Amino acid sequence: MFFSISLKGMNADISNRTIPEAILKRQAWKYYALMITWPVYLFLLPWVWSYNITLGFIVIVFPGIYLFTGMGFLMHECWHRYVPNVPNNFFYQIFSWFLLTDPQIYRLIHGFHHSQVNSWADIEFHPFGQIKLRSLRILLNISEIIFGIAALVVFQTMVMMSSSRFRDKYRFSSLVTAVFVWIAYLTLIGWSVHQVFSISLNGIVVPYILMFWSGALVLHHSQLIEHGNLFIAGDWNERNIKTRNLEARGWMEKIFLFLTHGDSREHVLHHVLVSVHSRPFPGMIPLPQNAVMITFLDYRHIIFDMLSGRTSQE
Repeated sequence: MFFSISLKGMNADISNRTIPEAILKRQAWKYYALMITWPVYLFLLPWVWSYNITLGFIVIVFPGIYLFTGMGFLMHECWHRYVPNVPNNFFYQIFSWFLLTDPQIYRLIHGFHHSQVNSWADIEFHPFGQIKLRSLRILLNISEIIFGIAALVVFQTMVMMSSSRFRDKYRFSSLVTAVFVWIAYLTLIGWSVHQVFSISLNGIVVPYILMFWSGALVLHHSQLIEHGNLFIAGDWNERNIKTRNLEARGWMEKIFLFLTHGDSREHVLHHVLVSVHSRPFPGMIPLPQNAVMITFLDYRHIIFDMLSGRTSQE
């Protein structure tokens, strides 16, 4: 069995591509491994932190951020159901809770990201829609730049709780359940850390806060590299093909791509070949000839525009 797609209007070099099901199925081990590795990592992190803070910071970067972004990407794969031999709904719930998110949020809005990509109508990236007041745009952009995906999830939740668009779909009970699970799993791991290593509450909470903050930050900056402050006035094909990709040019780009599993290196393929190409399969399909490639130097200008409240429409 093969998954295939034919794209009219796109470059011939990216049409009619396939991913064998055997390759898809070989990704299954990652889901099970990550489900076990993350709680073990959280159990050991406070011990490393208490032993040596410098070493603790290093462990937060790797393997911490690497595991955190990996869960975010596999949660995304579960939404798309790319890997056929895993219980996608189960892992989607688990990874959502591990990342301290309400599973219903991403489930309800990720489709808008693909249908309205690189426009104000993409409520995954722009939950408040087009914001005409520049000072408010700057404030929201600063929140995303500093707090990462955590800020965006808060904005998404606020909109979905109050919007008539989601009145029949949003469930407050899902948020209550998520909060209960977050508290339960972090408390259980934290209590175990205290019992085994005799580490104080402060010695547990501080590295956890730093871990979740840094993970949310890197994960969202990976998304901003791909779609941040990008508004394309065109049809669906035109908006997809403008999705940015990070070029592995210098050591900073290479480290970032490693920590984010190479996602930003060829993200345009996920949008122009959404039924075929996904993050676990890098390098299998060539990028389109007109793919947009950027470096961290280019990304610096994107961040500056966001901090200035400028958009590509102005």
